[in-house]
Amino acid sequence: MSEPGRRAAGRLWVLMLAACLLGGGTGAGAQAPPVAPLLLRAGTEQNLVIDASGDPRLPHLFSVEGDAAAPQRRPWAVSLNVALDGAAELDRRLVQELAQRQLAGQVLLEEFRPPRVPRCTELQVGSRVPVAVVQAVVRALLPLSQRWSVQIVEDDEAGTGELQRVYIGGMVQRPCALAPPSRLRELAAPGLSLPELHRLLRNINGTARQHAAAARPLGGA
Repeated sequence: MSEPGRRAAGRLWVLMLAACLLGGGTGAGAQAPPVAPLLLRAGTEQNLVIDASGDPRLPHLFSVEGDAAAPQRRPWAVSLNVALDGAAELDRRLVQELAQRQLAGQVLLEEFRPPRVPRCTELQVGSRVPVAVVQAVVRALLPLSQRWSVQIVEDDEAGTGELQRVYIGGMVQRPCALAPPSRLRELAAPGLSLPELHRLLRNINGTARQHAAAARPLGGA
């Protein structure tokens, strides 16, 4: 490189260094970017804790046993059957979808593994779960090849927080009325209100109450 070229390159390097120091330095005036809340997890070896929230509109809070400080509680839970085919990839996409919607700080992701994989791949949605959380789950499911039995839970007589959680994969053997992929995509349509989402859920397969009488434990005959 010629001498004028070296001098020009040197001036450019100095200007770049100055821009870095002025725009992104670590001095007292620099502010660190906000830290996004981490998704709270309950693995198959941990226990999910359901606490009373004191809010009649949102009666339950979910946390992990041994880590139930207030900042670690979540109003919504997504329970994933890790024995499903493609569960690891589904988990990855679900985390990504929740992060894109800035929902990671509101959801506890619970892993469970029943004794047998249900013959019906189920999506069960509690009626209090917000549209954004449901759609994050649905968008994570869409690339999977299997069809889904879709249900909505609209009562929680046992007080176990079912209205505030989504189950992916199911825990019991029940009749399978499988929704075609096009019906599942309807749940991910932009601009859906919560009543519209509930109407779609009811129309796809019916409600969890209708299936409850036929349900039997996975270990049953």
